[in-house]
Amino acid sequence: MANDENQKPGRIKRILTLFFWSIFITIIIIILVYLNFEFNRLKTLNLSIQNDWKSFVAYMLQKVPVLKDRVKYEYLDIGNSYFIQEQLIKERLLEIDKKTQEINSQLEELKKLSSQISIEASNLAIEKEKFEKEKKLFEDEKRIFEDYNSRIEKLSQWFASSTPAQIAVALSRDEVSIDLIVNALLKLPSDTAAEIIQSLAQINPTKAANVISKIGEVIK
Repeated sequence: MANDENQKPGRIKRILTLFFWSIFITIIIIILVYLNFEFNRLKTLNLSIQNDWKSFVAYMLQKVPVLKDRVKYEYLDIGNSYFIQEQLIKERLLEIDKKTQEINSQLEELKKLSSQISIEASNLAIEKEKFEKEKKLFEDEKRIFEDYNSRIEKLSQWFASSTPAQIAVALSRDEVSIDLIVNALLKLPSDTAAEIIQSLAQINPTKAANVISKIGEVIK
């Protein structure tokens, strides 16, 4: 019994010690958690205690009588961080608006350029269509001329293969135009053409005179 009575105060002491240590550790944990909370909150205000150790040293040295006159410590007024953030956001928005206006201006220039290109492309298409028509007309005229020239060449060969008296009879008819006779005669040698005109003059002097006049105009 005596041993049990002697152990009771020791057991109570250990329990009380453990209880107080538990409370102490709990308080320390709460303090650390609170400090961590405060650090995180200060970070939202653009403050960092880890980087302010020089300010802390100056603050502590200012408490020392010998050094307080040599150390100057002042609180840094950083203003309202939310206001600063708001100003930064406004400046950023203004910059974005400026960039947007520049982009819109460039888009307008591109639209004008695109419209101008469309107009020029349309004009070019019209000019191309006109060129194609003129080209087709020229090719048609060229084909007609070549066909006519081929016929005149063939007619000249017929003139050359016939006697002047025989061909003059055919040329004297009204169906044969002056231009056709002139074009055919111009492809013949001079002496052959002269004989045909002489034979034509004997049959139809007026037409022969018109042929000679027309040849003179062509030569002129």
